[in-house]
Amino acid sequence: MQSGPVPSIRRRLLQNMVLPVAVLAIVFGIGGAVLIHSIVNLTQDRLLDAALVSLVDRTAAHGPARFDETLAQGALEILSGEANDTLAFCISDGASVQFGDQSLCALETDPAPRDQIVHSPADLNDMKVRIAMTSRTVEGFPRPLVFKMAETLNSRLNMEARMLLVLVFFEAVLLSAAAILSYIAILRGLLPLTEISQELLGRATPGAIPFTRIDTARVPEEAVDLVSAINTLMERLDETIAGVRDFTANASHQLRSPLGGIKLHLELLERQAAGQDAFLATLAEAQNGVTRLQHMLQQLIVLARADANSGALDVDQRVDLARLAADVLAERTPEALKHKVDIALDAPGEPVYIAGNPLLLQEIIANLVDNAIAHSPEGGCVTARVIRDETTATIAVEDEGPGIPEEERSRVFRRFYQISRAGSKPGSGLGLAIARRIADLHGGSITLGETATGIGLSARLSLRLFQTHPKAER
Repeated sequence: MQSGPVPSIRRRLLQNMVLPVAVLAIVFGIGGAVLIHSIVNLTQDRLLDAALVSLVDRTAAHGPARFDETLAQGALEILSGEANDTLAFCISDGASVQFGDQSLCALETDPAPRDQIVHSPADLNDMKVRIAMTSRTVEGFPRPLVFKMAETLNSRLNMEARMLLVLVFFEAVLLSAAAILSYIAILRGLLPLTEISQELLGRATPGAIPFTRIDTARVPEEAVDLVSAINTLMERLDETIAGVRDFTANASHQLRSPLGGIKLHLELLERQAAGQDAFLATLAEAQNGVTRLQHMLQQLIVLARADANSGALDVDQRVDLARLAADVLAERTPEALKHKVDIALDAPGEPVYIAGNPLLLQEIIANLVDNAIAHSPEGGCVTARVIRDETTATIAVEDEGPGIPEEERSRVFRRFYQISRAGSKPGSGLGLAIARRIADLHGGSITLGETATGIGLSARLSLRLFQTHPKAER
């Protein structure tokens, strides 16, 4: 059973940091809502108390002679607000209603204490109200009067809603700020790991030394074990690859002398077998096989040298690409004549200086030209074009052969890979792999594409122009 994708460390840390803050925000939000409710009720109750005291004082001052609409005018003005609450009041002596709303007086409530104000919720005419009530002895009345003042809850609810909205807004801002600051802190905390990752990725770039140890002195304590394990793994890989490389180089060197002897004996046999056509044909096939094997060993040696000395190679020498291409074509002229293939050079009249190692660049151009000659038909033409632009120079080796299918062009750069097709000429499968490796060491690129005529293959090697003081010149 396959598990889902593992979340990133950043996401886990962010969740672990923000989740407690969110829980605290919820807890404080609930506490804040309770506090807001209490504050709003206390504030509105005081206004309600002030209105009730105003009603009591005006009644005590004027007595029953002023039981009219002006009696509660001042009290009602105290409670007037934007919410347009419904207000009601009543005055009774416990047995009958003296003045005001009879339904309010008829509500069953706890007895009103004398000279003290109490509050209670109630339903008045299908409305939720808050009642403040008290009792006082007033001159002119045989019994204490009970005063009640009722107010609907619109103002309270509106004030609570506004305060809760502000609370929610600030909590949202706080939570967002906590998330952003936590994410920034996580990024800063994981920066050493990011630097280690970038360093490892940088070792895949051309010319980098892939198996050097990572300096643990600048690694945080929590990642030292991980980096140490990576260093150990890289050391083992380096030892393994070095062993394979040494074996390849040593085996190639050891085989060169026996193969040279075999080829020499085959040439002697060929001279002695003059006139024996069948025997000569067999000897020719044997010689071709030995030649291919020698070529493969030579390429293995070049590849081993390039891998072994990638960090010590001087790839910043000044090299004239046009002259180098001319030299390679001159060396390959006998092979081209043997295959009845024409070769041509299309280059500027002035030098085209690039930065590189002349021996390695000569090897890569020779590989491209050899491939072009080997796959060109009789009467065909191989052209090497040297092109210069602002920052790079390119040599394009073009042939008139069958070309390489687009889906195969990335695979032919693998070591020992060969295209399987009828009539193809055998090879080592190392030429383009060596070309790609040397191009990488120079920070250049090699691509395969079609020629301008659509016939054959165009192998393009692009390298940077020489821009510093010359170290050597070819």
